[in-house]
Amino acid sequence: MKEPLQKKKREECHYFRPYFTYWLLFSNTLIMITALGYYSIAPFGTSFKQVNKTLLRHNLAYENVIYEQQENFWIGPNYEDLIHFGAKYGPCMRTDWLLTALIEQDKLREDQTGCCVRDDLNVCWQTHKTKCKSVFATFHPGKVCGLAQDYCSDEDLRNNNSLWDGRVTDWPRCPVPDRANISKDLFPHLACEITARPCCVGLQGECVIVSEEECQLRNGYFHENHTLCSQVHCVKHVCGIDISELHFIYRIFLPTYISSGIIQFAFVIPFIFFVVRSVEKTYGFWRTAVIYTLSGCCGTMVSAFFTPYQPQVGAGGSIFGVIGLHMARDIVEIRNWLDVRNLARQHRTKKTLIFLFLALLSFIPGLVPWIDNWSHLGGLVFGFLLSICLQSHRISRDDRDWGIRLTFRLLTLVIVILLFAILMFTFYLKQDLFLDRHWPSYFNCIPFTENLCQDSCMELRPRVGD
Repeated sequence: MKEPLQKKKREECHYFRPYFTYWLLFSNTLIMITALGYYSIAPFGTSFKQVNKTLLRHNLAYENVIYEQQENFWIGPNYEDLIHFGAKYGPCMRTDWLLTALIEQDKLREDQTGCCVRDDLNVCWQTHKTKCKSVFATFHPGKVCGLAQDYCSDEDLRNNNSLWDGRVTDWPRCPVPDRANISKDLFPHLACEITARPCCVGLQGECVIVSEEECQLRNGYFHENHTLCSQVHCVKHVCGIDISELHFIYRIFLPTYISSGIIQFAFVIPFIFFVVRSVEKTYGFWRTAVIYTLSGCCGTMVSAFFTPYQPQVGAGGSIFGVIGLHMARDIVEIRNWLDVRNLARQHRTKKTLIFLFLALLSFIPGLVPWIDNWSHLGGLVFGFLLSICLQSHRISRDDRDWGIRLTFRLLTLVIVILLFAILMFTFYLKQDLFLDRHWPSYFNCIPFTENLCQDSCMELRPRVGD
């Protein structure tokens, strides 16, 4: 009887095709090649690289401009490009209250600006009085370069006085159609050539008014048809989408399939080929797909809640979900709990402790920048719970403990749904829960040195200005 049974098992192994594993290998490789081919590779490192260049600025004077470029520890695209590609980033997944407040403060500061006109060259730019320093320049407070109600090209906007009352940042965008016909002596802020316009830079929706050349140096998005920063939506350009719509839902799923760079990709692919393939052989296509995918999604949401301003991609949550699956596979053998000797004989306790030790050991690299421990923890917890719900052992009334098994699975399913509902509720409706606390960032990076964690983008950075 043993020989036919062994032959049947060999035949099953021979015809086994791990289609989900093939899909993961194909999709991860395709996305990595696309990212490296479409985007440029950022400088290697964990901080910011200073780029210095002397260029002709908007005031028509040559000055040294310093720009900080984000480095990538994994040898891959910069994080602005990864966010465009679909990385987890809190402000792109919700209307972020703190970032919205910062942008509103930027608008209040912009209300104090005026038009700085360099009379000798008939050029102008919008700025604060303290930055209109040239001896040939005249500052016109309360004026917007190239914008006035009387010279608005749109008749409906021009005749609506309510649109032009109050703050200049609330004025409609209606540029002067032809400045050549405007008197330079009467309206110098309308007759001049505008040399600086809004430029969206960085990850946090910051806008500066600079020349197009300087905007390109800062790797920003230049708005050649706008005058004020309040007229543009920089967060939309950071995310690549309008966050007022529901298109951001894909950021819960997609980060699992994106790698930050070549080094991370080199870790993920062998794990998928050897470990996930073995899991799929044991659990089948659908169970493996559900556990792997949902563990990654839940890990992404946990990371988005605790560190919303740190971009995150990678299969870390899914990988730890698979580790949780191996732990659950041994723990949930309820029938063996009644016989401790049988449990010890099968080394289930030893295997569980080994996987638990490996999981704890894997959190240590996450204590340095750019490795997301919150994603790993979320994937581990949800992977463990989902594995209990989706056990391969079919419940039968012939089992002496079938009632306990069924109750245990249903209870675990309720816990999974409840945890995910709480996670979504707090992420979207309780954004200020941890705003004044720094301990969530310590789980992702412990500041062993003074500057180790300050550039890991776990919190909003000060505005650099123009």
